[in-house]
Amino acid sequence: MVDDEWEELGPYVENWDYRTKLRLRSSIDVDVDAVRVATKLTDHTPLAWSFGWRATDTGLLGEPIVVDAADDRVDIEFDVPPDRAGATIVLTRRLVMRRDRMFAGPGEARWAGSILWSDEVTVRLTGQGAAFPTEVIDFQLLGRDPGTSWYLDLPTSPDVPSMGSMILLINSADTALVAAVTRSRRHTDVQKALIDSMEEGVVEEFVRWALGRWKELEDAEPESVGAAGRTLASRVLPDPESWTSPDVDSMALRSAIVDGARRIGFGRSLS
Repeated sequence: MVDDEWEELGPYVENWDYRTKLRLRSSIDVDVDAVRVATKLTDHTPLAWSFGWRATDTGLLGEPIVVDAADDRVDIEFDVPPDRAGATIVLTRRLVMRRDRMFAGPGEARWAGSILWSDEVTVRLTGQGAAFPTEVIDFQLLGRDPGTSWYLDLPTSPDVPSMGSMILLINSADTALVAAVTRSRRHTDVQKALIDSMEEGVVEEFVRWALGRWKELEDAEPESVGAAGRTLASRVLPDPESWTSPDVDSMALRSAIVDGARRIGFGRSLS
């Protein structure tokens, strides 16, 4: 679902970021009687559809939705929460047996959960789109350091709404970076390297911002910038609270953040 409209699902979700809940719908038409004949389950063994997902990078699994396969059509809707989704998710649909069978012939399904049919669809969530609202400006006119390439403008209060309260500013003087971020596809290797480096730095800045307010963010409103920072930090770092000590090794923290950012699809990929 995009802006309250249903669209066909492609190989990637355009403009998705880690704050966006993914709402999906699936419809399946099936001849239940034909399935029972083909699988020799004409004894009225109950069948069910199981819909689920898993994140390929984090290993997290979504709780499957199970519905009876009693009719020749099934329609299901479900959400993939942003704090559990990874850079890529695999959507699964399965037709399964709901209970064990006391008597089953050779080659026939016997146990509950036996899969009679299945398919999988892989969907990439993170791509070349910016994860933050972005604006190209003249740093010298704005009073920013003119020699720097970008600046992540974050609010001092974590309670303000995330939309409109933080913005990634790109220095117009860095024409190479401007060309990279404004190009929607077919980036050159140099442009890809520029974007990857900026992504890793932006994630690091936002995670450090969140860690510095970690206790305060426990009660952050769901749509606030504080909640967004806590969600990102939790996805990037396995145990964010362990990095909140004021005497933490800064280089070790940076290494952990970059590793986590790359794992969820931001920055360079070494594979």
